[in-house]
Amino acid sequence: MDDKGRVALTALIGAVIGGLWGYLYLTESGRRLRVQIEPTLDSFVKEVRQARGTVQKARAAVDESWRSINELAGGSGPMWDKSASRTSH
Repeated sequence: MDDKGRVALTALIGAVIGGLWGYLYLTESGRRLRVQIEPTLDSFVKEVRQARGTVQKARAAVDESWRSINELAGGSGPMWDKSASRTSH
């Protein structure tokens, strides 16, 4: 995609987002819709946070398992690049 196409796409996306924001916050029907969807969005955000926590716990368990396997194998070093690991202990 050339620069003109990117500019046009970005402008279109901005216009759509601006239109949605205006509808949801500046019209009565948008306010009613917002009141209806907020509990669903709150529930979705809660689920995403729980899933992220579960993934972090699973990753920590995998890291610990690899450390244990490496120790049992004689501590020959990590089986992957440790700089890629983001967990902190």
